Amino acid sequence: MPTWAVHEQWAAKLGLPNEITRFVNHLSDFPDQCPEFREFCEREGETIVTPLLKSHEFATIMKIPKYLQLQFMQRKGSAYVTAWYLHYVLDYIRMAPSLSADEVLKRTEERFGAGEEFDVLRRFVVENIREIVKDCKA
Repeated sequence: MPTWAVHEQWAAKLGLPNEITRFVNHLSDFPDQCPEFREFCEREGETIVTPLLKSHEFATIMKIPKYLQLQFMQRKGSAYVTAWYLHYVLDYIRMAPSLSADEVLKRTEERFGAGEEFDVLRRFVVENIREIVKDCKA
């Protein structure tokens, strides 16, 4: 995964506040160490996860941990959601070097759906694709 410095650099270019970027970086990489997220999961996790588990589809079940994070970010606000998508996409670009950034965006949208924050992120990534890929794969 890219370093947090890379995440912070691109979040700043996107105009996201440092405090939000740091919070999202920590949550994304160490969710078990985020008391606020743990409390959210204990309070609302069952309600969110039960319909996904009932599908009995492996692909659906495998997205539960990140889906919970996204639901948590949505309750915190739009900037958190945008920062979360940025973190996820940068990690995905790094972890799947055979995929183009466009394919990463397509798969991310298929997995989590689109919305205003994802659309903002998509435009930003497309506008900066060369530099982002270079930084993520370095």
